[in-house]
Amino acid sequence: MTPPLTVGGPDAYRAALDALHGGRDVLLPGEELSVAQEIALKDEAAMLGRLVLGPCACTGSLPPGPYGVVGVSPEATAEVVEVLAEKGGRVLPVGSRDLSAAVCGRATLQALAAFDADPVIEAVVLAAERPAGEVAALLREAARRLGKPVVSAAPGEARFVLARLDVL
Repeated sequence: MTPPLTVGGPDAYRAALDALHGGRDVLLPGEELSVAQEIALKDEAAMLGRLVLGPCACTGSLPPGPYGVVGVSPEATAEVVEVLAEKGGRVLPVGSRDLSAAVCGRATLQALAAFDADPVIEAVVLAAERPAGEVAALLREAARRLGKPVVSAAPGEARFVLARLDVL
C-alpha cells in the first residue's frame, strides 16, 4: 500500500480533492477543514475507492504484522501502538471526529473494510472512545460482517482488551 499523501494548510481541501482524483489516499493531520468539508472529502474518497485519514489524525506506526488499528482517539491509539509494538500491524488514523454523529464513522467503516480485505491482518482494534447511539450500532453491524475479530479499546483499556486477543 502506498502511504497516503499528507496535506494541510489553508488549501487542504483542494489539495486533498486533487490527491484523491489522482489516485492517492490522503492524510490530514491538522484541523483546517470544517465538518462539512470532511464529510464531502470522505464521501468523495469512498466513491473513488480511496481513504481520507483525518482531519485531526493521530499518528502511530508499527512494524509489519497481523493487527489492524483504526485510530480515532489519540490516547487510545498511542496505548494500542505501545502494546502492539513487538507484534506489529498497520495503523489507519481516521481522525478524532470520525465517530461523531455528523461524520458517522465514514472513514472508520472504510478502514474496517480495508483491514478485512488485507490477508496479512488477522484482527482489528478500534482505538476509540465509545461512540454514541446510531454510530455505535453502525460499527457493531460492520464488525459482525467482517471475517476477522474486531475489538474496541478506549483510553486506558488497551492491555485488557488486547489480552482477549492473546496479544500479551
